Amino acid sequence: MKICCYILLICWLLAVSSYAQNNGYSYEYYTVDRGLSQSSVNCIYQDKKGFLWIGTQDGLNMFDGYSFTVYQHNPLDTNTISANWVYSIDEDDNGIIWVGTQNGLNAFNPKTNQFKHYSTSKKANVNEEIFAVLVGSDGFIWFKTSQTLYKLDPTTNKIDKFDLPQDFFINNKSDKGFPILEDDEGIWLGAANGLFYFIKKLEVFKPYKHIEEDPNSLSNNFITGLCFDDNGNLWIGTQNGLNKLDKKKNRFVRYFSDEKNPKQGPSSNNISSVCKSSNNILWIGTFGGGLSAYDFTTKQFYHYKHEDGNNNSLAYDYVLSLYEDRSLNLWIGLDANGLNKIDLKPQKFKTYISSKGKDGLHFSSDNIASVYLENDSTLWIGTWENGLNIFNRNANTIKIITTETTPAIIGNNVHSIYADSHGLIWIGTKSGISIYDKKTKKFIDLDNYFNIELNVKLKGVRIYNITEDYKGNIWIATRNGLHRFNFDSKTVNTFTSNLNDSLSLYNNTVVCVACDRSGFVWIGTQTGLNRYDYNTNKCFRIGYNKSKKPIPGTTRTYYVPSNPYIYHIIEDMFDENIIWVGTGSGLDKFNKRANTFEYYTIDDGLPNGTIYELIQDKNGNLWMSTNRGLAFFDVSKKYFTAFDPEDGIQGLEFNNGASFIASNGEIFFGGINGLTSFNPNNQRNNPFIPNVVFTYFEKSNSKGKRTHQNLYDENTVVFSYDDHSITFWFAALEFTNPKKNSFKYWIEGLMNDWVYIGNKNFIDIGILPPGEYILHIKGSNNNGVWNEQEANIKIIVKPPLYKTIWAFIIYALILGGIIFLYVRSRTKKLQEANEALRQKQLISLEIARQKEELSVKNKNITDSINYAKRIQEALLPSEYLFRKLLPDSFILYKPRDIVSGDFYWITEKESKIFVAAVDCTGHGVPGAFMSIIGYDLLKNITREQNVEDPAEILNLLNLGVADTFSKQSTDYEIKDGMDVSLVVIDRVNKQLHYAGAFNPMYLIRNKELIEIKGNRFAIGKIEGNENKRFDVHTLEYENNDMIYLFSDGYADQIGGPFQKKFKFRRFQHLLVSVHNLPLAKQKDFLNETFETWKGQMEQVDDILIIGIRM
Repeated sequence: MKICCYILLICWLLAVSSYAQNNGYSYEYYTVDRGLSQSSVNCIYQDKKGFLWIGTQDGLNMFDGYSFTVYQHNPLDTNTISANWVYSIDEDDNGIIWVGTQNGLNAFNPKTNQFKHYSTSKKANVNEEIFAVLVGSDGFIWFKTSQTLYKLDPTTNKIDKFDLPQDFFINNKSDKGFPILEDDEGIWLGAANGLFYFIKKLEVFKPYKHIEEDPNSLSNNFITGLCFDDNGNLWIGTQNGLNKLDKKKNRFVRYFSDEKNPKQGPSSNNISSVCKSSNNILWIGTFGGGLSAYDFTTKQFYHYKHEDGNNNSLAYDYVLSLYEDRSLNLWIGLDANGLNKIDLKPQKFKTYISSKGKDGLHFSSDNIASVYLENDSTLWIGTWENGLNIFNRNANTIKIITTETTPAIIGNNVHSIYADSHGLIWIGTKSGISIYDKKTKKFIDLDNYFNIELNVKLKGVRIYNITEDYKGNIWIATRNGLHRFNFDSKTVNTFTSNLNDSLSLYNNTVVCVACDRSGFVWIGTQTGLNRYDYNTNKCFRIGYNKSKKPIPGTTRTYYVPSNPYIYHIIEDMFDENIIWVGTGSGLDKFNKRANTFEYYTIDDGLPNGTIYELIQDKNGNLWMSTNRGLAFFDVSKKYFTAFDPEDGIQGLEFNNGASFIASNGEIFFGGINGLTSFNPNNQRNNPFIPNVVFTYFEKSNSKGKRTHQNLYDENTVVFSYDDHSITFWFAALEFTNPKKNSFKYWIEGLMNDWVYIGNKNFIDIGILPPGEYILHIKGSNNNGVWNEQEANIKIIVKPPLYKTIWAFIIYALILGGIIFLYVRSRTKKLQEANEALRQKQLISLEIARQKEELSVKNKNITDSINYAKRIQEALLPSEYLFRKLLPDSFILYKPRDIVSGDFYWITEKESKIFVAAVDCTGHGVPGAFMSIIGYDLLKNITREQNVEDPAEILNLLNLGVADTFSKQSTDYEIKDGMDVSLVVIDRVNKQLHYAGAFNPMYLIRNKELIEIKGNRFAIGKIEGNENKRFDVHTLEYENNDMIYLFSDGYADQIGGPFQKKFKFRRFQHLLVSVHNLPLAKQKDFLNETFETWKGQMEQVDDILIIGIRM
């Protein structure tokens, strides 16, 4: 795999070696508006991880492709950068970022997010400007001030000082810093008074100066840029010219700007930066002349400058810094205009647009209406409103032909250009047709060329499309119908729409026409698709009188087009049974034998539904222009790839009629901003694999506080159980087009497979249950080349103390103790009360003392019951479990007392979900006690006894409760029991199995409520129930059915204007009225209705309602 990547990379470099000389680069701008701290960029550097560091005149920036992290000086924090004016950046082997600033040297540790300051002066608070920083191959940190070179040993912090030769008449400073460069034997230094080479072994400087009378010396002493080429030559930028040092001959070759011969020198002599690119190009930044590129192969210079009104040119001509990243992107730091980026890799698309430069293209308009490639070099381009452009791509010349030129054409809106088999080029305009005869090289109007009086319908009418059939006849699509021109008879036959004739055109506005290999002519109009048959001389209406519904048994096959507006039609070159149709709603695949359409829409990956033009390449795949860019459709794999202006196309909006495919496979699409061309066979994907890193995470705690924490080499993060809204951010550090880098993730411990999230560089985890997890991330570049070496981070979520194993053991002991204390206390109070009644002689003081004692004990019991409430809540199924099993559900649970006699229960076995709503007789502690027994019995019956039938579950629950409360004495029986609604949801067979003790289940379907009643006896050892058995009800459910399980508390609540019960009939109407609402809103509405009805009355019973949408 690595060998393949290396081979691919070499092919890239070979392809880009001459790219600078003929490419109009696409520029991307980064300014303060996009997060850059300041708009004057002094220096740029990419660290080993792939982050980009940008030094400005007001802060240090770290860029991950999505956002800038800004580091600025804080006088109250000694761990911040010492100054905001940054001159130079480098990195050592430990990942420490070394920064030269206006106030000393800084070492930034990304792991601690702190800066360490180094001073060159023994005096406190005195630092010099550090104009250059270099991490040497020897591990030492070399840095330069105005007059001195320093060597820092980072292990001992020892600093050695080497004074430069001084020139007291020169201010040896620079607003952007000076260049520094290392070779095998020493260090090259730029200064205001010359170039200096520091020989490490001898610890001496060798100076290079400008000598006025020596043409082999430096052209200027103010050094602004240094770099080596592949031959070991040193290139030096100065404030007056570019220089190359031939070290073998020890002489300088000078390059100066030359307006008469611009390819012989840089665009300006004021050089600000130089950068040797991997594609054998030397990039030269100038101060005032923009950007120049020296091609080592052709030995020529090419220039790139700012053009007013052109958003695809250099933003400003004053360049401060240059840097090439590891993906062959050139970063251009400007003075007061931010950061520009150009992609040096060969682009998939080439776009022809007008340029205001004297050497640029000057089309009559960039709004392209039609296109035709006559030969390899001659391109015919029709425009809206501005005539015809004949563009010679080799000579870079354009000939413009309009109604006013000589020669002239009939109209300036050129909507169709077609070359027929007779040696003629047909030019269809908004005003008619002009003919160009290749033999005579003359333009003549159609009727004059054939010297006949043609049908008036071809004069002064808009021509949409022109094509030729197998007989040599020319078909002309117009606003006034379809016209066929017969070369032999020189006659025109017209086909129009007739409301009374179903074998006529759908509409007189014919947008496109195409001829297939079977001899049929396909006609696209504004209201439908026709097929013309020579045998019948009729236009058959495709899909006539058919409904726009899927054909039975299919999901995406229809008898009619996806939209009646037909923009373009082509026949499949590899399957003559298939016609591809571009409509106003997407791409249609028409099967001629079956007369059926298969739709492809935005939902399938199209960037837009309007398909203006269709072209099939030589591989059988489709390319199409839309209102939102270009789209590629892989016919065999049936997937779309979208392209937008960031990929190099002319813009988002293209034009109908503006497309062409040449014999060599080159494809052209025209839009409102120019003409885009490409050859699918020559397109290469970006081979650079991005390094994937976590950048930071955010979370909120129970108090609502939002926390942001950077992640740099972190391998573990710890969260509390009450942390929520957890979001992780990450980056694929490949900067070609970061917005199109893709990601997928997997949370080990929570998920079983990878989840693709597209271009989104974050995941919102929300809330994680307590436990340990590992978050895995993979990323790709903009062309889908994935880095299989994933980034991962361990996540630990600590549980609350009350949910540990020991906590539950304590809960059980406390619950038993509470029940024991309650029973004993209650018995004692009754005994004392009876004794008090029998002994009326007790003095009032004793009575008061007993009351006080009773009050204290009641408080203790209440406190214990409150604790029991927490225990009961802990036993109930968690909201996380309920949501996991039934995502579209709600629970309205409102106990009357501190603890409740109602409870809900849920479990899952294989594909079945068991849900129960239980109403235990009684309230408070007795009811809670019963609920604990019921909960435990249900769990035992389903898990230990493996019972799945709901009726049998209730039968066993009945026996369990009766057995729990059985006594040896037959003269006392427990009268309490449980009312139960139990449903088993079979998701495989889409069935509901229901059994109930008193309580029914409601099912609402299509606004109709169906009541499934339970048996009219309760759970428990109640006289007369011993031999009764529960019944099961089975019914099919449909999607969006609502089922409700509930206790009788809601219906029994007393309230309203007359203080009466709410009753079940009113409850049923309420459920029908809200069942279509989202589940959360249903719950809120039911709760609000209950509180409104209850008003100031006390709650009479526990409330439990479970709603589930199927």
